[in-house]
Amino acid sequence: MTHATNTHYDAIVVGSGHNGLIAAGYLARADKRVLVLERRDIIGGATVTESPFPGYHLSTCSYVCNLLLPEVIRDFDLVRRGYEIRPFDPTYFAPFPDGRYFISSLDSAKTREQIAKFSSRDVAAYDAYWEMWDRILARMQPLLRQALPSENEFAAAFDGVQGEEDWHTLTRASIAEVLDRYFESDQIKAPLSTGGVIGVNAGPYDPGTAYVKFHHLIGNVGGHQGAWGFVRGGMGTVSRTLAEAGEEWGVEILTSAPVAEIDIADGRARGVRLEDGRRFTSDVVLSNADPQRTFLDMVGSRHLPSDYVSGIRAIRHKGSVVKVLLALGELPDFAACPGTDVGPQHTGGIVINPSMAYLDAAWRNCQAGHPSRRPFMDCYIQSATEDGLAPEGKHTMSLFVQYAPYDLAEGTWDERRDEIGANIVATLAEYAPNITNAIEHIQVLGPPDIERTIGITGGNIFHGEILPDQMFTGRPVPGYPSYATPVDGLYLCGSGAWPGGAVFGAPGRNCAMQVLRDIS
Repeated sequence: MTHATNTHYDAIVVGSGHNGLIAAGYLARADKRVLVLERRDIIGGATVTESPFPGYHLSTCSYVCNLLLPEVIRDFDLVRRGYEIRPFDPTYFAPFPDGRYFISSLDSAKTREQIAKFSSRDVAAYDAYWEMWDRILARMQPLLRQALPSENEFAAAFDGVQGEEDWHTLTRASIAEVLDRYFESDQIKAPLSTGGVIGVNAGPYDPGTAYVKFHHLIGNVGGHQGAWGFVRGGMGTVSRTLAEAGEEWGVEILTSAPVAEIDIADGRARGVRLEDGRRFTSDVVLSNADPQRTFLDMVGSRHLPSDYVSGIRAIRHKGSVVKVLLALGELPDFAACPGTDVGPQHTGGIVINPSMAYLDAAWRNCQAGHPSRRPFMDCYIQSATEDGLAPEGKHTMSLFVQYAPYDLAEGTWDERRDEIGANIVATLAEYAPNITNAIEHIQVLGPPDIERTIGITGGNIFHGEILPDQMFTGRPVPGYPSYATPVDGLYLCGSGAWPGGAVFGAPGRNCAMQVLRDIS
């Protein structure tokens, strides 16, 4: 839509990312008149499928899915609307420079066979490792589906046998500490470690990175806890089906409608002003934008307590993830597992991270302000298991790469983007030598590009780090852990709120429930 049907609504939602659409849908289901305002000309925020190259369709920023709440899938009837997710199997393929490889599968017996290539001791530790995560997940799952639990509720969840140990693992341990506790082989630890640093400015030995690993195990795809999968048609299908449900319930979605200001009068949010001057009023406003953009840009510090402003400014929000989109003339031919016909090395995740030391070195480069000399990357070839995403005989490939800092110590992103992209391709070519000649088109998105295109401050895919000190009662700001904000009638429903980022939906759903309680 380009024109709204009213000027006053029960609720206005700023941003049509998945959390905004989810919040809007739940409010509309409760018979509220809802307007969603989107700055881009397409809906979805970072959860979109686009065509950066003629004939190719790729998920631009969010590539794969695991966390989307089953409650949202059910309540929005997403499957009937076309939402279909298929888990990776194998879950991932990890090639090593010495020509060996490790493949993890949904079938744990097959995974154990692969582990045995490297360590019989690690085979025995495999079940204990997953029992630990299953125990922590069982403690935490109920707490993710409500407005931020109290410290007493967290304490109760971690009471009993192994509770103190589990709380330490979740909130204090590094992913390296956890993996060293269970495994001896670097070839097993290396691919497992990357989940502890995904999307954050931290290395595998940094305390708190075990929490990041937990965050990436929350979801369940096809009955497989912690599995990830491809959404048919790309991640834009998530946004499309959410919007379809919302519009069926009466949600209006206005695109090409960037919000310049959230109108505040007498300490209460009264509506919004768009950049083109149009105004809409509402009883409540929900922002799906990140905290910095919401409070420092659209609200303004004069309307907020000084300690809240200080807290927002202190959020670590600058990203270090590079997104690389490729159009390929042929599939990668891995030296460790040769072949350009579709094989198990192509159909799940592909992890380029041969050792813990490799991952730590990549992070140390970033700490010094430099792109990783040899970055780690998670790679996905959705076209290997789905037709219609690329021309006949060709393929898409998406690379999730770390690290490259938002603020480079030398030069600018505009000056160095091509160089950074070329180094990423050269790193991948060490494992798949044909990749350089197979690439027909390439798009490189660094943190400033994500910021500019999607509108996420700092290009941080989680709207701020999801390390423990910025989670729990510290999200979004210590002392203000809530979807409600210091401005009456203004709520934060995006990834900057508890329980954090990725295509999850919990912040949007939880926020909508709180709004409905507050206005009932």
